[in-house]
Amino acid sequence: MIQKETVTSRHNISPIEVKSSKNYTLTSIKKCIEKYRNYLSTPYVLHSKDVETRDGLVFLPIYMTPLL
Repeated sequence: MIQKETVTSRHNISPIEVKSSKNYTLTSIKKCIEKYRNYLSTPYVLHSKDVETRDGLVFLPIYMTPLL
């Protein structure tokens, strides 16, 4: 998890899940979002594919990690 520098109307915690293979599931991050939805900001998935936004998750290539 990372924390944003500025607090907004939502809480400033962003969960991150890292995936190394091409075929994966997102069970853990979805459970986290379901349980702590009111406390979270943008959830991220770091993976080996291109940038994508799907189902409220932001998918980023692993090389973009320093930009978070």
